[in-house]
Amino acid sequence: MAASAGLKSFSMNDLRAATKNFGSNSYLGEGGFGCVYKGWMDEATLAPTRPGVGRMVAIKKLKKESFQGHKEWLAEITYLGELHHQNLVSLVGYCCSDDVNTSKLLLVYEYMPRGSLENHLFRRGTQPLSWPMRVSIAVDVARGISFLHAQDNPVIFRDLKSSNVLLDAVRRRLLAVGLLA
Repeated sequence: MAASAGLKSFSMNDLRAATKNFGSNSYLGEGGFGCVYKGWMDEATLAPTRPGVGRMVAIKKLKKESFQGHKEWLAEITYLGELHHQNLVSLVGYCCSDDVNTSKLLLVYEYMPRGSLENHLFRRGTQPLSWPMRVSIAVDVARGISFLHAQDNPVIFRDLKSSNVLLDAVRRRLLAVGLLA
């Protein structure tokens, strides 16, 4: 597989080290692709580091029973490896492991510290979003989709839902799953 420019090819050992062996303390949640774990990487080298040191990343690990698979994994690498916009979550790298005991396909993204829009809208105990903030989020999502549609080869985002809108400290970004050219 030809890697997209700027993406790092991680080993399974790197990702195990970054997540403390995909331990329960690193677990963030689960989606259609599989489980998501928090990991730590050195800012410059992207080598795994201990928690609290370097850059936090989110690592999606394909589950065996997932309806998504190699085709979707490859689409994420192909598109997000080339497309960069302030309202799209950045793909840092990927892993395609030959380890028979674990999932073979993983994706490494920048970490979004405020989680998904879904959690802010529907989870009890979270601070409600003000209407101006909701409008701002909608505008940022529209900017991300507009960017995808404006490509020479337009990209369709097929999975727009509140769980795929992630929030960082400043900007709202689309987790670009389900992209089609």
